[in-house]
Amino acid sequence: MPVAVPIAQLTTANLPTADRIVLVELAGEQLIIKRQEPARSALGYRLLNGLAKILRLPLLCAVHAPGGAASQRIEIERLAALHRAGVPVPQVRHIEQDWFAMSVAGEQSLEELLRASGPEQLEIWITGLQAILHVHQCRQNLSQAFTRNIMWQDGQIQFIDFEDDPAKSLPLAYAQSRDWLLYLQSSAYYLQADNTTLAQSLLQQLMCDDPEVRALVLHSARQLAFLRHLPKNRRPWGRDVVLLQRAAQVLHALNQVVAQRSTSNTA
Repeated sequence: MPVAVPIAQLTTANLPTADRIVLVELAGEQLIIKRQEPARSALGYRLLNGLAKILRLPLLCAVHAPGGAASQRIEIERLAALHRAGVPVPQVRHIEQDWFAMSVAGEQSLEELLRASGPEQLEIWITGLQAILHVHQCRQNLSQAFTRNIMWQDGQIQFIDFEDDPAKSLPLAYAQSRDWLLYLQSSAYYLQADNTTLAQSLLQQLMCDDPEVRALVLHSARQLAFLRHLPKNRRPWGRDVVLLQRAAQVLHALNQVVAQRSTSNTA
């Protein structure tokens, strides 16, 4: 249950709990309090950058999240810029030195909905694709376009988690291409639809995106499709391996769909 707190009491010393993410109620509105987080380990960055170099996919290079006050500043600035551009994101309500308050984005994440495997699973997934396309049509990009960072409420989507900005270290088209790949990587494992159906749905949205973005995603699909040969079982390999394996299956199907269309057009 949210805790009713007047604005004057929203201080670091007397926030309702010590959790990093806190739900409060202020003047009849539910708000999310988000505390700062330390910088991430550099080891993960080195591993990801090494993989990007091996695969010759610079768009997969790690994006540095500085942590602390710097990440909070980035997130607040990005939320404001995305809101001005027409991207559905929470609105910042209050800012303190080591935390800020924003509106609630939704009751469930897309990850939670997709894992439930309901009858509307594919439709919800496609709605996520359409929402990402809208972000790109607003000439914007996301930060970490994982399904856990895409919130759903009453059929509407909002995006969260903007502690870094890939467009600061990558060209915009590269940053937007990452959005498609991260969304697929974080969702494909839970989907019941066959790979060809998923590939066709993805391609339908890609065809409406900028041609450079589409070309980068299709190039990435050709480079990453071999990962479909990774193990399919979570044990002992872990969640990340099977998520990547399933996404690579869809990327392989995407390559086949594109090749079939190309053959049909030249016949």
